[in-house]
Amino acid sequence: MTWQLALAVAAALFGAVIVWRVRPSFGPRRAGKDGRAALAAARARILTAATPAERALALCDAGDARAAMGGRLTGALGYYLRAMRSDPTAAAPVVRAAQGLARRPRMLESLLWRRLGSSAWDGPNRASAIAALAELERVYARSLRNRSRANAMRFAHALLQAPEPKRD
Repeated sequence: MTWQLALAVAAALFGAVIVWRVRPSFGPRRAGKDGRAALAAARARILTAATPAERALALCDAGDARAAMGGRLTGALGYYLRAMRSDPTAAAPVVRAAQGLARRPRMLESLLWRRLGSSAWDGPNRASAIAALAELERVYARSLRNRSRANAMRFAHALLQAPEPKRD
């Protein structure tokens, strides 16, 4: 009788863990028709954007709408990455990606490193590099294992905040 009781308790705990792991799929969708409508409107704006800055903002809107819909965030990641490539000088796509991907810090970390590795950190790209370094510092500061990385990002951020030396 004792092994049957232990088996029943183990099965009940296993069932509770399974229910806990799949609980997000039981709740209502956060952004049903409104989210799909916002995504469709942003996609239409992407196609009609005249400048890279307008296209980047429309792509950020699409990323925000896709992130708000819940589920997998790979679609939102793609929109944010395209926004950063569309206007590499702007800091707004970096900040909006950090807000949209806040639930997935590893995905955000990967995106920010891709942004930092895609172009030089000086000249017109300086503002977006500073924003990416600041967001990476926030991502790394949340974990005890990444304190040294957070310090490195803080030092790099401080170095970029200093005025550029004059070149003769």
